[in-house]
Amino acid sequence: MKRCLVLILLFIAVLPLRGQDYDAALDRFAAINNECQRLKARIEEGEDLQESTLDRVIAELRLLQKELQGGSKTMSSAQKDRYRLILKCYQEGKMVPVSALHADSVQSGITDGQPSALSHPEPRLGREIAGTDTHCFFMATASWPLEGGLATGFMRPDRKWGGAFLHASGNAWYPKFLLAATSDGTSGSGFIWTNGNTRYSRFTGTVDAIWFLLPGPVGLYTGGGYGFTRTFWQTTDNTWALISDKSVSGPTAELGIIYLHRHLILSAGTTTIAFRTLSCMVGFGYRF
Repeated sequence: MKRCLVLILLFIAVLPLRGQDYDAALDRFAAINNECQRLKARIEEGEDLQESTLDRVIAELRLLQKELQGGSKTMSSAQKDRYRLILKCYQEGKMVPVSALHADSVQSGITDGQPSALSHPEPRLGREIAGTDTHCFFMATASWPLEGGLATGFMRPDRKWGGAFLHASGNAWYPKFLLAATSDGTSGSGFIWTNGNTRYSRFTGTVDAIWFLLPGPVGLYTGGGYGFTRTFWQTTDNTWALISDKSVSGPTAELGIIYLHRHLILSAGTTTIAFRTLSCMVGFGYRF
């Protein structure tokens, strides 16, 4: 229950802003800008900070800037003046002066004096992500029934539509067969006799989209393409027969989750061919 509540609050935190929300959002924009500048100064002084700490603050800052810019036409004159003041500090890499930190003390224009140290509310959690740049990545996959695959593409975790990739998977077993039959043993040339050995040949190829719909390092991927799974029975004369009614080919769909930890990628999902087969898949990759 607590996890559901947290997810709901995170979703609300990044919804587009409306009238009375602008003052609070501008408070956050100013406070987060200053926090970003403090972290930057600490890094320049040689302090070893975790990359994810700065990524989180920068991502929140960029998201708020976009939200406020999109709604600037409905702001009051005072809110517009304050927005332009904070935006200029953001673009120039400066601390927001004390006069613009809170809505009840707005003054137009940027002062040249150095703002004094001021405690401010911690910024609300926004789109906390693992990086804001576009990354290329490669990922190896494995699924059950047993087969391996490779995926490659790009991702941008700070956007809802977070990227795309190509995925090919199969078991690399494609035998030559002399005849086709059905599972009742009949074929075009009569009746087949088998020795009990069964083999499968599989392949899927899909184009997938990545979605980061909620804040955090977890996303979804969905995709479609083409695939087949073919069933072969070995006959008593050691040839292979394709069993047509136990083989499937056609449109393929994938659905799964993807998790980012710094440069590492983990995934888990399912694949279906023509909604007649279902396989489970896991992946491990690296983004550059």
